[in-house]
Parts: sequence; C-alpha cells; structure tokens
Amino acid sequence: MVRERKADAVANDLLERIAGRELAVGSLLPKEAELADRYGVARSVVREAIKLLEVHGLVRPTRRLGTVVLDPLASTSPEVVRALLVRKGRIDLDFFAGWLEVRAAIDAQMCELAATRRTPEDIRALEDALEAMRASTARHEAFSRATEQLGFALARASHNPLFSVLARWHARVVADLDHVFRTVRSASVPHVAGVEMMLECIRREDAASTRQLVTTFHEWATPRLLAAARLANGDAPADVSSPQPSTTPAATKPAAAKPAASKPAAAKPAATKPAATKPAASKPPKEKHA
Repeated sequence: MVRERKADAVANDLLERIAGRELAVGSLLPKEAELADRYGVARSVVREAIKLLEVHGLVRPTRRLGTVVLDPLASTSPEVVRALLVRKGRIDLDFFAGWLEVRAAIDAQMCELAATRRTPEDIRALEDALEAMRASTARHEAFSRATEQLGFALARASHNPLFSVLARWHARVVADLDHVFRTVRSASVPHVAGVEMMLECIRREDAASTRQLVTTFHEWATPRLLAAARLANGDAPADVSSPQPSTTPAATKPAAAKPAASKPAAAKPAATKPAATKPAASKPPKEKHA
C-alpha cells in the first residue's frame, strides 16, 4: 500500500475544509508557521500543500496580504468535485442530486450520439463489454468492471473525446460511492437484459429509442440512488414511489404498462350492464337500505 505524502495529506485536509466552507471564501489561510504546527510538519511541507491547492484553483497567494481562499464551485478540478460530493464520510445530498441530474443529461446525449456515429469496431467493443457483463452476473466486483468497460466503450462510440474524459470522471465517482450505486447496478440477468436492449437500438442506429431507454433508466434510478445515499448517511430515506422495473435498465417496462391503463375504458361497458339488465325498479330498494 502506497503511503500518502505529508504534503498531500495536508492539502487534502485543507481542500475538504474549503469545500465544507469551514474556511470561508475570501478569508485568508492561517500563516505557514501556524499550519506547520497544526499538522506537525515542516513549513516546506505546508508550502508544497498550498501549491497543490493553487493547482486545484482553491487559493490565490496575494502579496503583502496572504493566501486568499477561493470559491470551490469555481474550481474545475475533479478532486474538488469529489470533496464537494462527500465530506467527512457524509454524502452532500443536494450536490449529489445535482450531479445525478447532470450525469443523466450527459449519458442520454452520449448514448444517442453513439447510436448515430458507431462504427463496426465500436459495436465489437460494446459486445465485448456486454459479454463480460453476462459472464459476471452475481459477482459484483467483476460486474462493476464490465459495466465500467461498457461506459468507456459508449463514450468512444460517440466519437467526442470529451465524453471519454467525462466517462473516466464518472467512473471514479461511482467507485467512491460503490455502496450507493449497487442499488441500481445489480449484477443480475435482468440488468444485462436491459443493456442488451440498448445495444440493439445502437446496432439499428435508432438514436431516439436509445435516448429514451437511457433517459427512462435515469428517471427510475435517480430516486433510488438518493434514497440509498440517505441511508448511507444514516438518515431516513424518502419514499420511492415509482415502480421498480423487473428488467433493471430497461426503459420499456413503463411503456409496456401503458396498455393496462386502457383497461378502465374497456371496462366501461360492464358498468352499463346493471342499467340494461335490471330496470330502474331494482335500484330504489338499494337506495332505501342505504
């Protein structure tokens, strides 16, 4: 196991304090000597830690003033995003909800583009990932690796390099919150069946159906992920009212249930039968009993 460098440890602690607003935006970091005493390190270590914070866009040394704390929401560093998402072992539910919202939009766009731009080589890579998922059902760690492989293949199939960058970033967040994402990424045959449906849409270059499948999956998954995050924080989960599809990522279950909604219309003729078979004379006695 690689031991964390002292400068990294100091920088990570300060990063979390800035992300958690313990060190207010616009305030000054404590002096080098004070930080060195606080962390039990040499001042050279503190200077290196502050340089790391500069790289993350969290502080700005100002001559004759000190080191000014910057707004963490203005940082473009993935490390800052991770710190904003999980602080001191607790998931920030508002930030997590926002992250899921952005991720759903990115995922739908990426997969839609994959359906229109994929090459035969991309299809083979997607099928390899799917086969790895089939081979690892009921084995969570192997299934997670195969699911990650699928995400990277979808990003490459979009032929937009930025999606590949975002897919790596997403995979890191999922790994950090594996205990939460297990809720919607079960290593199961139904989950694989849903992925098979999505890949079939991509094979057919059916971009609209691909986007709908992915969008509906996220609509199903988001409330469950937020409920799992609340449980991970030790809080009572909110009610998840939307029905769980038996085929996990398949967005077709809600659509398949629509014909059932037409049954009440079909049942209406049955409601007219009492009037047709029993004249109005039979109803008054019932009303009297009432």
